[in-house]
Amino acid sequence: MVHTVPVFDIFSGRFGEKNAVWLGAAQGLAEANGAMLRFAAKSPGAYFVSSSDSRAVVASVDTTLKAKGAA
Repeated sequence: MVHTVPVFDIFSGRFGEKNAVWLGAAQGLAEANGAMLRFAAKSPGAYFVSSSDSRAVVASVDTTLKAKGAA
């Protein structure tokens, strides 16, 4: 039996918004999640990972810097 590792797509932006930008793909959820967090550490903002097969969002993070005193 051959086991294949699922592929996940990594995007900047928010799911469902037209300005979301594909950043790349990674094999396995752990690798995709790690890549998303590395992108977010370098450039604050919203990011998400989706399954290449189902297009379901499986992870997300928003590291947008908020101004002091902002609600």
